[in-house]
Amino acid sequence: MPHQHVHSANVFRSYICLLLLTACAYALMYGPQPMFNSIGQELAVDRGHIGLLVSVHMLSLSISPLCVGLLLGRTGIRRAILASSALLGISGAGMYCATSFEGLLAIRVLQAILTPVLLTSVMACIAGMFRHLDMKRALAGYVTATLVGSLTGRLGGGYSAELFGWRTTLAAICVLFLLCLVLARSIPEQAGGKPQAHRISDYLTVLKQKGVPSLLFVEACGIFTFAAIGNLVPLRMAELGQGQSEGLIGLMYLGYSIGLVASLTLNPLQRLFGSTNNLLIFGGTVFTLSLLSLYPPLVWTIFSGLWFIALGEFIVHSLAPGLINQLATKSGQCDHGMVNGLFLSIYYFGGVLGSWLPGIIYAHYGWLACLACMFAVQLMSLLVLLLRRHGTAINAS
Repeated sequence: MPHQHVHSANVFRSYICLLLLTACAYALMYGPQPMFNSIGQELAVDRGHIGLLVSVHMLSLSISPLCVGLLLGRTGIRRAILASSALLGISGAGMYCATSFEGLLAIRVLQAILTPVLLTSVMACIAGMFRHLDMKRALAGYVTATLVGSLTGRLGGGYSAELFGWRTTLAAICVLFLLCLVLARSIPEQAGGKPQAHRISDYLTVLKQKGVPSLLFVEACGIFTFAAIGNLVPLRMAELGQGQSEGLIGLMYLGYSIGLVASLTLNPLQRLFGSTNNLLIFGGTVFTLSLLSLYPPLVWTIFSGLWFIALGEFIVHSLAPGLINQLATKSGQCDHGMVNGLFLSIYYFGGVLGSWLPGIIYAHYGWLACLACMFAVQLMSLLVLLLRRHGTAINAS
């Protein structure tokens, strides 16, 4: 019994450490967003390129699911967690000392390479630790940590940057990785698994499963628009004369907290709407129509609209991955690892385009053209959902 008690305590301590590392990773990924105006002014960066500070993370996350598993199979999961956390912590010194945008972007590229290694290792470690326990609930904790981290990075980072400056704030987030390493001693060693490389034809098999391509398209469109909004809110605030306060800009992201509510109320919502397809269409409709609230040049309409935009996006994003897995693996030709790897790559590639292309349009053609681009993308996504429900989806489905 004493041995079992010690083991349970170590598992709990390790789990808390893994969740903290996850929250720190997402805070670091999205933390610079409310600081875009300050960084842009100090380092002389235009609004068409400042979004690259987040785009590099999206690009890395779109590539990593197809190759990080091979790395973990050779290094071991615990070693990957410790090494990536330590390097992310040390990278804060580079962010604090950066004297040019190119130098800061180089540090962000390094962080973008390390972050997927850490997040993939954390998920694999949690799955290994809880394989004989409640793995579903344990991974739900991981998803919650990603939401908490991204919200804290934007909201807390904004207020911290207003008080202490963007350099100190971003460096402080990095220091948190080093503090987490104190708890990381209890993380058990996990086998990285047998390295497995899938062929292109394997991924094409996933795309041939009925209903999968349309849902992948919907997810890519959703993150395209959502990533664009996350990057452009600070720049729009500056255009409206409210860009001086990082704290106020960070507060604009408070609506993203509704994602926690959406994820916790999915079952009651599905019962209310009668089916998953109906709820998907509801989420897509709310997302699309709420984009119109971003048009008036008023801060309060943007703040209000972001709550509904986040609600629509999180409803769709909470349902689609599970449905994609269900449809893709039904035939027995595809395994979950292959399906999820392809899903994450397509999902984050949409994020890459969203965090870069609308910013370019905004810089050259203005807010209305940028908003029209996002609305058109989201409208296509909604049409695909409607066609899918009526059984007349595009040929690829």
